[in-house]
Amino acid sequence: MHIRLVDELKRLYRIVARIWLFIRRYKAIIILAVFLAYRIFNFKPDPSKRTASLAGWSRDAPRSVADYLDPTKDTALIVPRHFCRSKALLTIAVCSYVHHFERRRAIRKLWGNFTDFNYSVFVKLHGHLKGRYQDVLPERLKLYSEYLSGEGDSLRASIRLVFIVGRRNLASLLENEAVAIEAQKYNDVIQENFIDTYNNLTIKAVMALKHITQSCLNTTAFYFKCDDDTFVNVPNILHFLLGGTIPVNVVTAGFHYGNTYEVTSPRKRLTARREMMYGRQHCNVPPATNKLNKWYMPSYMFRGGVYPRYLCGSGYLLSIDVVPRLYKASLGTRIVHLEDMFVTGLCAEKAGIKRTNHPLFRSSYPYEGDEQCALKGSFTVHRAKDNVMWEAWYRVTNFSSKCPPPQKDFHLRLPKMQRC
Repeated sequence: MHIRLVDELKRLYRIVARIWLFIRRYKAIIILAVFLAYRIFNFKPDPSKRTASLAGWSRDAPRSVADYLDPTKDTALIVPRHFCRSKALLTIAVCSYVHHFERRRAIRKLWGNFTDFNYSVFVKLHGHLKGRYQDVLPERLKLYSEYLSGEGDSLRASIRLVFIVGRRNLASLLENEAVAIEAQKYNDVIQENFIDTYNNLTIKAVMALKHITQSCLNTTAFYFKCDDDTFVNVPNILHFLLGGTIPVNVVTAGFHYGNTYEVTSPRKRLTARREMMYGRQHCNVPPATNKLNKWYMPSYMFRGGVYPRYLCGSGYLLSIDVVPRLYKASLGTRIVHLEDMFVTGLCAEKAGIKRTNHPLFRSSYPYEGDEQCALKGSFTVHRAKDNVMWEAWYRVTNFSSKCPPPQKDFHLRLPKMQRC
């Protein structure tokens, strides 16, 4: 036994000696490798390297909001008749490309059909998990009673839907006529006179803020902005706005953090009515340096090495008092083409508005097999394009299929909180 121990110690000594000899022999190379690894790990893009021009936003292009949406004039080509004359607990603005006629039609028939998809659906989605979430607060029902009708499982909220579009081609008379016919039929389109491209999304988002500020401040309580490839679980959002919490199921358990999963705690209720800005928060995001990247940021538009905290543009929720403050801030902020970073990052920071991350705003579509419970338990799911939007709808409205609660002690595997 003693001899075996001595042999093991000798073998260990020889290994250590070889390692030490290797370090002494290649010390310079090892130091260089460690230095390079450190630099790569802590790399921050140099703004001077982002020199390529951005399509539609050259160095000389005007970057004042007022150059595109004159705040002193009515610049819209189309506005819904009697826009915001009636009361609505929630006004939803969907940023849509002008030629996405089918996407808008799908939204009107599916999650935007508030006659069928309203608060009463919440119990159909989650009633089997009763006791695992907080019900709505009676005081908030009273506070927002002017926007509500019915009671209990038949409760219904008034909701307004509007689509925000530009123009695909200024000379496209046929398309312009089709949009005019659509607007006349559904009375839910706002159109402004700018080219409808991805790099002009900021103009579109600020355009929505302008119209909501000018027409809706006295007739709506909350504002929700999303894209036309976002599936919105309206009953869940209404339950949240009225002071309830959304139950955690076997899939959405993985969306949470250690400081968010306790949805049976009264502290997780929404009680605020002002200064409210919720979404999926991004932080410590550096500008994209590759000019072929969809989110490429030239240094002449943003010189910093890291963006301010911002909410993903696929869907964010605001109390109505925040809207005019963001709009006012946008008028004094040079346009950056990434609309979510511009509106909920730069403008929100200038206006002194806190952004709050909520794990149920999802910025991607769930993996196959997780779809049904992810959709039923979230506020939004992004990248639900075309036929995927219909699939999402069928999965959510399959009320006979129930999502089970998570496994016991699931919270022990959750990260403590979002790292920002």
